[in-house]
Amino acid sequence: MLIDSAYKSRILRGDKVTTVRYGDYEAKPGSEVYLVIRPSDTAIAKARITKVERKKARELTNEDARLDGFSDVKELLRELNRIYGELYGDDEVTIIGFEITKHFDDGIPLKWLKGLNYREPAEIARLYLENREKLNLNRETDFILRRVYNEGLGRAVRTFGPKKVQQALLKTYHALYAAGVI
Repeated sequence: MLIDSAYKSRILRGDKVTTVRYGDYEAKPGSEVYLVIRPSDTAIAKARITKVERKKARELTNEDARLDGFSDVKELLRELNRIYGELYGDDEVTIIGFEITKHFDDGIPLKWLKGLNYREPAEIARLYLENREKLNLNRETDFILRRVYNEGLGRAVRTFGPKKVQQALLKTYHALYAAGVI
């Protein structure tokens, strides 16, 4: 689910536990999604959708605004008008409630998640370490994956650079797949 970067801190603090979208937005309670900050396209958390409610814009309440991280419904409507253009009272909106199930301290680039078939780098590193005898990957890849596992993605990227880390993760993902591990 794409979220403007202006809301990142509110989400991570737990002040924003819903998002209001214009129109009939498709979402299912119970499904898991990545919260991806725009414009950097970086996943900051994994969340479970807790509710999906459709309303007319005029039916939005101060409670809806508070759950979305705003002080009142007027502030929420101003922001919705800024994002979507002027909303009218009969315009439909979808309120999507969510709960964070996992924070990503370092953030994960969305294109990396897509390339790893939505497997998280820490999971790839863990699976690698559990199955490294079967995989026979080179020393550099081994070193990078150990760093991801032990110290986190951010530290590995700062040490080796994003391109090398991404390549190591992709190579490992494909080796795990070929070995039937994933």
